[in-house]
Amino acid sequence: IHDYKDFVVDEKEQIVVVRFFASWCRSCKASKPMFNKLVGTFSDSSVKFVEVPLTKETAYLQEGLGVPSVPYAHIYHPEVGLVEEMKVSKPHFREFSQKLNSYVVGSCDLPDDDQTLDKAIGAFE
Repeated sequence: IHDYKDFVVDEKEQIVVVRFFASWCRSCKASKPMFNKLVGTFSDSSVKFVEVPLTKETAYLQEGLGVPSVPYAHIYHPEVGLVEEMKVSKPHFREFSQKLNSYVVGSCDLPDDDQTLDKAIGAFE
């Protein structure tokens, strides 16, 4: 737990992506090439990638962090800590990649629909 805290939670300069997986998990194996590609895509940016296998030694860590299933990932931002947690199996990987990119470039998607935006703004009047 101390290594995880030092290497991930206490990181103050880089966004950290943590992938939780199991060696016996078919979905983990199927999404691994996409994760590797993501690592390559952000190799020149300030993103650190960590993989945590599900073993007897790490089961307590995954349980303590509330990891409900594998493959699963966390995104930690250096200024605020844990900002995203979600499945990273093939059907969910594109969404995960987009979320990571939004933290790297410092932007978020807003609805294009002016009515939706007006309703949201009107709610705070």
